[in-house]
Amino acid sequence: MNRILSLLAFPIARIKSPSLFLWLLISYITIVTLLVSFILYSVFFYRGHIKDEVITYNNLNLKNTIDSYEAKISLIENSILSFSMNDKIAALDKPDFDYAAGGKLIDEMQQYLANQSLYLENMIIYFQKSNVTIEKSRGADADVMFQRYYYSKDYSYEFWKSQFDSLYVTRILPASDFSEYDYLNRKVSTQLIPIIIKNQTNPSVLIIALADAQKMFNAFHQSITNEFYIMDDVQRPFFASGKSDETFPAFDRNASFVKHGNNYYFYKKGETSRLTYVNVIPDDTISQMKWNINFVLLLALAVVISILAAFLFSLQFNRPVKQLVQAIQQLTTGFPWQKQKHSSIKEFAIIQDKVRHLLDSNFDISQNLEEKNSLLRHYAYINQLKNIRGNTSYLKDLIKSNQPYRVVLFTLTFRPQLLEEIADDEERATQFIRAYIDKILTEKYPESLTLQLESDQLLSVIYSEDSEQDLNETLEALKNVLELDQAYCFSTIAVSSRFEQPEEFKVSFEQVKSLQLHRKFGSGNQVLWERSDLKLANYYLMPAQEEELNASLTSGNEGQIMQFVRRELATFRKKEAGEHEVRCFASCIVDRAKRAFIVNQLDTELLQTMDNHLAHCHTFEELELSFEEWLPRLTDLIRSKKEKKDHITSFVFDYLEQHYAHDITLDMMADKLNITRSYLSTYFREKTGTYFVDYVNLIRVSRAKELLSRSDVKIQDAAARVGYQNINSFNRMFKKFTGVTPSEFRKVQRA
Repeated sequence: MNRILSLLAFPIARIKSPSLFLWLLISYITIVTLLVSFILYSVFFYRGHIKDEVITYNNLNLKNTIDSYEAKISLIENSILSFSMNDKIAALDKPDFDYAAGGKLIDEMQQYLANQSLYLENMIIYFQKSNVTIEKSRGADADVMFQRYYYSKDYSYEFWKSQFDSLYVTRILPASDFSEYDYLNRKVSTQLIPIIIKNQTNPSVLIIALADAQKMFNAFHQSITNEFYIMDDVQRPFFASGKSDETFPAFDRNASFVKHGNNYYFYKKGETSRLTYVNVIPDDTISQMKWNINFVLLLALAVVISILAAFLFSLQFNRPVKQLVQAIQQLTTGFPWQKQKHSSIKEFAIIQDKVRHLLDSNFDISQNLEEKNSLLRHYAYINQLKNIRGNTSYLKDLIKSNQPYRVVLFTLTFRPQLLEEIADDEERATQFIRAYIDKILTEKYPESLTLQLESDQLLSVIYSEDSEQDLNETLEALKNVLELDQAYCFSTIAVSSRFEQPEEFKVSFEQVKSLQLHRKFGSGNQVLWERSDLKLANYYLMPAQEEELNASLTSGNEGQIMQFVRRELATFRKKEAGEHEVRCFASCIVDRAKRAFIVNQLDTELLQTMDNHLAHCHTFEELELSFEEWLPRLTDLIRSKKEKKDHITSFVFDYLEQHYAHDITLDMMADKLNITRSYLSTYFREKTGTYFVDYVNLIRVSRAKELLSRSDVKIQDAAARVGYQNINSFNRMFKKFTGVTPSEFRKVQRA
C-alpha cells in the first residue's frame, strides 16, 4: 500500500511532464469510468423501452417476410400468365395430342423452370380436350399424372378436373404434400404450394405452378423462431412451419399483434394475395430487464477489479519501457533533445528522439543503396536488350504500336549433314535464314520485324490489316522456298490469331509456342494456324501393351519388340500422328529399355546414345530403321546378362516390379532373402550403383508418370496407386527424379 501511495503522490512540478505509468493509469481509470457510466445510463434509459423495441423489431421482420412472399407470388403469377400466351400451348389444345410438339414445349418449360429465383419445383399444363398433362420431364394422361407422379390427398384427379368449371384467372391453394410413386411403389414427397393460372383465351388449358414451400420459407422468413403460418380469412392454414394443430386467437384488424397464453402472435394481411401471415413468438423472449441488488453488487465488484487491473497493468507496462529508455540513452548519449517538438510523455519523447536519429541514419543508407540499385537495374536492362538478337530498334515500336498484328514463330530443324557441309553451327545458319525471312516479310509488310530468339527459333511480328488468306499465301510462298533445302533443314511455322493491343503480345507468343506442339510427324515444312478445335494427343501404354513390352524386354526377345514397334508406327502413320505423340512413344520405349538395363545391372550410356539418335529421326522410315539398328543391340546385352543373372538383385527387381504399390522396406526384403538388412543394402548398392530406397522411388515415379499422362487420373489417385500414402512425399520424390512437380508435369503433358 505504501508503494501505491508513493507512486500516486507526484509533485506539481513533475506533473508538467508526467511519466508513462501515470498516463496509463489515468487512461485506464477514465475508460472504466466511461464504461460504467454508459452501463448505468443504458440500464436506466432503456429499461422501459426494450419491450416496445422487440415488438417493433418483430413487426418489421413480419413486414419484410410478407413483402417477399407477396412480391414473389405476384412475380410467379405474372410470369406464368406470360408463359400461357405461348403459341405452342394453344396449338396443342385439341383432342388428338401432338406428342412431338409436346416435347418441344417441355424443352421450353425446362428453360423456364431453370430460373431458380421463382422457387418453382415444377409446372403442370393440363389440356382438357385431350385429358393430357405435361410437366418438365414427362407427359402423361391426367389421371396418371395426379395419381402417380403428383399425388396429393388434398387434391385428387377429380379436383383438378373440376377446376375447368370454376371462374377465376389465378388461384392460390393451400400447401400440400405431393408424392411420386416409383416402379417399386416407393413414395417421395415434397411440400408444394399450387398456384393455378387460367388464361381466358384458352379456357380448356389449366397451368398449375408448384412452388417449393420450404425453399420460400427458408428464403423469406425472418424471425428468431421458426413458427410461421399463412392462412385465409377463416384461419384455414395455407402453410405451417410449426405445429400443424396450432390454435389461433381472434385477430383484430386494427392491431398488428395479440398476446394469447404464453405466446405473442404477430399478424398482417397481404395486399395482393389477401392471405394472413402469422409469426408466433414466445413470451419469454420479450421479457423486460429488471433492476435488482445483484446487478448493483456485480457492477461494483467489476469496477473495483477493473481499477486494480488497470493499476497492475500500468505498472507492468511501465517497467520494460523504462528499461528500454535507459538503454537507448546509454547507446546514443549526447544527441540533442528538443522538448518542445516531442511527445508530452517523457519516456515516449526520448524514444521518439532516438528512433528519429536511427531513422535518419537508415534513410541516408537507403538513399545510397537505392542509387546503386538504380544503376544495377539500368545495366540489367541493357544486358537484357543485348540478349535479343536482331534489330532491337523495333522493340519500342512493338510495345507502343496500336495496329493489328500477328505473331509467327519459326522453329528450324537442322539435319547433321548440313552443319558438316557448311562447317558451321546452328546459330550461324539460323542467322542466314532470319535475314532471308526478314527480307521477304518486310517487302510485303514494311513494318514487320523478325528476331532470333534461340539458335533454332525465329520470331516475326507482322503488322497488317490484310486478311488471313493474304498472309497464308505469303507464308506458303516462303515455305516453298525453304523446301528447296529440305534435305538439310525444315521448319515449323506457327501463326497466332489476330491481336489488337500491345498488352496481348505475351498471350500471342504463348499461343504460337503451344501451336508448335501440334506439328505432324515428318520432315516437311508445315504452316500451323491457331484453331479452337486443336487438341494435343499424348501417348501412353495400355495395360496389355505394358505387359507385352516389359515381358519382351525382360526376356530380350528382339522379334516381339520389333513387332510391337512396327505395329505402333503403322498406327501412327495411318492416322498421321503429331510429332509430340510419336516422340512420346519413342521416349516410352527408351524408358522401358532403361528400366530393363537397370534390372539387369547394365550401363545405360548406350541408351543415351540411342535416344540422341532417335531425336534426329524425322520420318517414320528413319525411326523404324533406327529401332531396327539399336533394339537388337539392346536385347543382345540383356540376353547375355541374363545368363549371368544375380539371384539377390534379380529377386529384388522382380518383386518391386510386381509389388511397387505396396509398403516396401529394406528390412522386409532382407527377411524374404534370409539375409541381414545391412548386407542387402551394401550388396544392392555395389551391384546396381544405386541405393535400395532410390530404386524403389524410381520405379514408383516411372509408373506415376504413365498415370499422369492420362487425363482421367487425379494426382492424389496416382500417388496412392504407386504406393505413396502421403501426397507431400510423392511431390518431393517426383520432383527429385523428374525435376518438376506432378502438377507441372501434367501441365506440360496437356500443353
